[in-house]
Amino acid sequence: MHVYIREEPVELEMREVDPEGLVPDGSGLVPMAFYVEGNERPSFRAMLPPETLSILRQAIRTPVQLGLLAEEPEDPASEIQAMVGISLPAHSLPEGMVLGDDDEEEESEGDAEPWKSSANYDGWRGDAWKGEEEEQGRTVLLAFAPLVRIARRHDDFGDELVDLLESALSGSTRPSLEARIDRMLGL
Repeated sequence: MHVYIREEPVELEMREVDPEGLVPDGSGLVPMAFYVEGNERPSFRAMLPPETLSILRQAIRTPVQLGLLAEEPEDPASEIQAMVGISLPAHSLPEGMVLGDDDEEEESEGDAEPWKSSANYDGWRGDAWKGEEEEQGRTVLLAFAPLVRIARRHDDFGDELVDLLESALSGSTRPSLEARIDRMLGL
């Protein structure tokens, strides 16, 4: 899994969009568009439950650091599916948002990754890192919107993620369904 966190914070605005044809009746999801620093075109779009909207409203009161989370496809010709998120210090999470217990997560993953329980993560870091983690604190990526790149533009996946997020921030991305239809039609 690859994570890219953009250093410069941005002002993010959420606007509800017309749900006609987007949301099945009774689903409870709210279609939202996210605009960055006054762009006329939305940077991200998502269908979100009301609880998530409440947390996002609290998180975007001030400029936020955005990031992308994506798995690099094995085939370079495959589309890239990423999730946009807000990078938040764990100590300042919005009200109502609670971190899961890492110990429970490790126990549930223990069967899938038996090496985890015997791994010594601290051994390879040396003494220089001690205290850095406490100083910087834990960071959480609150993922809220999907981003898809149909055709790869860069050989390096890190460069690809940077370009994908910057393209979205400028408002030059399209809804993934629209882009897939254009690709299918050869446009």
